Amino acid sequence: MLDRHHGWNVSFKPLVLGFVLSLLLTMAAYRLVTRYHLTSTALTLTVLGLGTAQVLIQLVFFFHLGLESKPPWNLVTFLFMVLVVIIVLGGSLWIMHNLKHYVIPTKRELLNAADRE
Repeated sequence: MLDRHHGWNVSFKPLVLGFVLSLLLTMAAYRLVTRYHLTSTALTLTVLGLGTAQVLIQLVFFFHLGLESKPPWNLVTFLFMVLVVIIVLGGSLWIMHNLKHYVIPTKRELLNAADRE
């Protein structure tokens, strides 16, 4: 049932469906990362793909993209969301790369430390 005045769905069915799909995508990403099912590059690409799918699901089910009576505001909201996602994902990947490089010791460093003892 579509509310023509506000331009969005007044039923809870799409909200529940969007919530369940978001939870499933989050659990899938968590499972892939914690159980080491994929290699490093494949894991990164898969998690980014799952994140993109989750963003699209949230755009449709929670932001009601395409159902608003004023489409230019949807475009502005969408572009801002894309900017924020790029900043958050890029920043997160950059931080994780730096943590891996500077915090996690390599096998060679561990062997050198063991030889010194």
